[in-house]
Amino acid sequence: MSTKTGSLRKRITLTILAGISIILLSFGIASYLIIQKNIEDSLSKRLALSRLIRNNIDNIIKDNINRLYDISLSGSVDLKDRTFEPEKEAIRTAYRYSLFSDGVFLLDKGGTVFVNYPERVRENTLNVLSIEPVNRMIAMGIPVVSNIYTLDNGKKILYVLVPLKDRNGSLVGVAGGQIDPTNPTLAQKLGLADIGRDMFIDLVDSNGVIISSSNPTRILTQCNRNKFFTKMIEAKQERVASCHVCHFAGNTENKQKTMLAFVPLESSPWGISIQEPEEAVFVSTGKLKRTFLVLTMIFIGTAFLLTIGINRSIVNPLKELIRGAERIARGDLSRPVSPQGSDEIGALSESFEAMRSKLIESMESIRVHTLQLETRVEERTRQINESQRRAEELLKKIISSQEEERKRIARELHDGALQELSVALMKVDMCRLHPQEITIEKVSMIRDILGQTIDGVLGILQNLRPTMLDDLGLAAAIKSLLEVHLGENGINYFINTDGVSDKRFRPEVEITLFRIIQEAIVNIARHARAENVFVLFKIEQQIVNVDIEDDGEGFDLNEVYLPAASRDRRGLGLMGMRERVFLIRGKIEICSMPGLGTRIGIRIPLQFTEACND
Repeated sequence: MSTKTGSLRKRITLTILAGISIILLSFGIASYLIIQKNIEDSLSKRLALSRLIRNNIDNIIKDNINRLYDISLSGSVDLKDRTFEPEKEAIRTAYRYSLFSDGVFLLDKGGTVFVNYPERVRENTLNVLSIEPVNRMIAMGIPVVSNIYTLDNGKKILYVLVPLKDRNGSLVGVAGGQIDPTNPTLAQKLGLADIGRDMFIDLVDSNGVIISSSNPTRILTQCNRNKFFTKMIEAKQERVASCHVCHFAGNTENKQKTMLAFVPLESSPWGISIQEPEEAVFVSTGKLKRTFLVLTMIFIGTAFLLTIGINRSIVNPLKELIRGAERIARGDLSRPVSPQGSDEIGALSESFEAMRSKLIESMESIRVHTLQLETRVEERTRQINESQRRAEELLKKIISSQEEERKRIARELHDGALQELSVALMKVDMCRLHPQEITIEKVSMIRDILGQTIDGVLGILQNLRPTMLDDLGLAAAIKSLLEVHLGENGINYFINTDGVSDKRFRPEVEITLFRIIQEAIVNIARHARAENVFVLFKIEQQIVNVDIEDDGEGFDLNEVYLPAASRDRRGLGLMGMRERVFLIRGKIEICSMPGLGTRIGIRIPLQFTEACND
């Protein structure tokens, strides 16, 4: 029996040792491959980050080059008029939100600055042909992004230059921008954020001078050992390499080995350099090596432990784990899985316990998510019902407005044109019955009646679509509207359209604004009992402003915004005005109190109206 036991023990020991040896060999090969792959991934990630930052900066530089091209495309460049006001406005637009912290300037072919922004008196007569990037731009006639250039006063500067063409497309000079590399906002605009104490991102020119950096202390320092950056930028070559960064502690110079990922920019003779200490780059690789070493030692120790305790430490714990697994399979998660020692079976029992805990958490999370989903469904249902209610209300208002307009047209036709035509028909019948009494006066009277009828029909047509709005513009149409509804009724009106008299807007914007103002003026004429009305129509800070104010009776706003069933005509009119303003992405403010008159303010973004001058 003992011989069989010893033989079994030997076979178990030899089997475990053989298996462990095979596992260790396979583990070593896999570890080597994984570590090499980890190293390659670490370097690839740094290079990918460099490319991402490069693409972002390239887009920013191209955008700023296009800003300079827009000066020529604006059609405002004309060196013959010598006023330069259009040119100043064009470079002022190019300067806003650009990288050109030291300004934008225009040069003639002689290299003389004739317009710059912000204006600097000392530079107005400066001839910049001596500046190498400017001289190269004038000679080649193509866009140029310079390296860091040192001015006579010692200041470091960067130039971005493009050809300047007049409105006829002729080359007349250079449009350029100046970038101050020491400006603290440059790194923020380029997205060079601080990403760690030991890791830094540099933007370098082809001379190896750092233009901008996530570490401000490195700006304008030289780092072009063996002309590394010069060669890489000229060859447009990406590179991952190791280098040394010098640090000083007291009087001692220490060299720290770092990994450098470099990619050149496409739009300029610059490049992106990301440097990080080598131990930080390969920290995960070191952890993997240590982890693999620890696991190897565990495997060896496990072989001996298995050899000694395999017959007495496996069966009972496994049975307990099986019972625990069966309880979990039945859905009984209330009883924890008891720990089974500290070996692999113990780890397995802990995993079962962790799985049980995770299942409990998952079920609780599912319950919470279900409640949240039900709440969201209820909220969405409420929103849909509210949207449907608003749509129905808007449809009712549209139908009501259409019917009111039809009634108004029918009433005007009945009270005006139809009555006058009836009178004319009666006079024609009288002439037919008594032809001997036909006189020139009677014919003229019939003709006058028909003329009045035509004028009335024309008035109705103009109310449906005012021709003055199409022919003379919104300002003239508003003046005509005030005269018809206020002036002819003895109400004094005052209108100010300075600066917008000749402005034209998109047709849908013009007719919408006209209808809003028409509704306000008609309300004043019908309900306000005002003596004076003030209308202000202007464009200020890229906003179209319309303000209408009267000194009439006013009204209570709370009474206007009652439920739809109890609104009067004025309430429907104000709601219609709000809906029209909303359609053109504007805002409306109505202020009124009984006895204090009414003020209506309308604000519409200028870019939405696409204002233009014929």
